[in-house]
Amino acid sequence: MYQKFLNLCMLSSLILFAHSYDDVKQLVPQDLPNYVLDHRLVAVFVFSGECDKACADKRQLVSDAWLQSTDYMDDLVFVQVDVSTTRTGPWFADQQPLPSILYYRDGIPIVYGGDWSVDTISMWFSDNQESAVAQLTDETFEHDTQSATGATTGDWLVLFSSNDHTKCPTCSAGFTSLHTVAARLRSRFVFGHVNVDSSPNLLQRFQLDSLPVFHLFRQGYMYKFERQKKTQLSVSDQLADFLTDSYQKVEGQRVTLEPMKKPGSPSSILDMILPYVGIAAAIIVPFLIAGAVLERIAKKQKLKKRSERKKA
Repeated sequence: MYQKFLNLCMLSSLILFAHSYDDVKQLVPQDLPNYVLDHRLVAVFVFSGECDKACADKRQLVSDAWLQSTDYMDDLVFVQVDVSTTRTGPWFADQQPLPSILYYRDGIPIVYGGDWSVDTISMWFSDNQESAVAQLTDETFEHDTQSATGATTGDWLVLFSSNDHTKCPTCSAGFTSLHTVAARLRSRFVFGHVNVDSSPNLLQRFQLDSLPVFHLFRQGYMYKFERQKKTQLSVSDQLADFLTDSYQKVEGQRVTLEPMKKPGSPSSILDMILPYVGIAAAIIVPFLIAGAVLERIAKKQKLKKRSERKKA
């Protein structure tokens, strides 16, 4: 009798809590942008084509993490998207392998890069309900970052991009990668974004010829991030490595409040030469003076000898 009661309880629990992927709303890629605008928090399981057992297991983990999170996040919804019919979109932006998890917060996506476990994914949902990226403008940039003084606000990773997709087709991908690495390293670094369309002074100040571009501002110096294409690392992983280590392999450029000179420009080359000109002058001028003095003394001696010969 007791065993039957246990079996009944277990069956009731399974019926109550079971949540298969068949219950998850599926969207086509074209419908997702409008869907995320209607919901503040959206977890998206992204896959391509037929979802095999390994894919289905991961989908179930995300579903379980979502159910666990809804205990304290009432506005979190969960959907799945098959992207086999498209090669563009935020699911490809960070170069994470599929299947993957996208998490939209007020329309801004980040890509999951942690362990595939219910508790870890659920915690990721909870910890990143708000964006960790500050929006910077011509008016607020220097006040917030203190980039030229290298003062007290911390090390900033700033993305300069444009909303004009004809001018910058890859800017939205950079935006996703910025928010993704910010979610991971928000306790160690400060993250910012500049829309150069509305901040032309910053575009001129930092001499930005191409977009998007990431700059690390650290202790009064600026370090430019260069994405490595021949690597298995996602862009957010590359950015994390850049922030914590590889920026040291990049030559930093002193930040000024005036428009910065491009490396290799005539004025930039002149600035590099001028200090050495001063050093050379400090060394050569005394020798020139000494040479002139000695030459004058020699002339006087020569004239004196001529005078003595005439008298003789």
